[in-house]
Amino acid sequence: MDSEYAEPDNKADLRRLLIKRRRELQSSVRKSHDSAIGRNILQLCTQSRCQRIAGFVAHGGEPDLMPALAKLHETGHETCLPVVRGRRMHFCHWRPDNDMAPNRFGIPEPVDGDRLEPKALELVLMPLVGFAPDGARLGMGAGFYDRAFAFRRERIGQLPRLIGVAYAVQEVETLPTDEWDIPLDGVVTEQGLQWFK
Repeated sequence: MDSEYAEPDNKADLRRLLIKRRRELQSSVRKSHDSAIGRNILQLCTQSRCQRIAGFVAHGGEPDLMPALAKLHETGHETCLPVVRGRRMHFCHWRPDNDMAPNRFGIPEPVDGDRLEPKALELVLMPLVGFAPDGARLGMGAGFYDRAFAFRRERIGQLPRLIGVAYAVQEVETLPTDEWDIPLDGVVTEQGLQWFK
């Protein structure tokens, strides 16, 4: 956690700061971090014994999970990716040979695949802009993950496990939260897995 200067206390300013931190990572560092994150994800999925795992396609400097998702698929896991329709998000099964098409945000999504509701997942690897040691997550601000997993407000500690994926430079001491924000169960960075609950 970098605390050499005061961090903003509102979500918009924090987003700008943390996106800047993420984008400032040199490509060689990013590649090394992505490999370490992939190894940590594979270890997590092996230890957790979860079979139905959702990931995401990297966008805007996020860690690249696709090699890890391909390996998980290869080893018999059900791998899924998010699909956005209107203000809602569901998940579709994904295979490395799936046809993909960009959504309205420019993020590739599976063109076809069996649709899964969020409650059907066991482990969800979630993109984020920032995270705090109490499990607070700062996303891009559209609320797709918070709406999709709103049912977790009453089911803390139950499935699916919500695991943020980030670089360590995205950690801050505290994050402002709203009543609709869904906390993480843990986070995977290049440094390893950190559980919050």
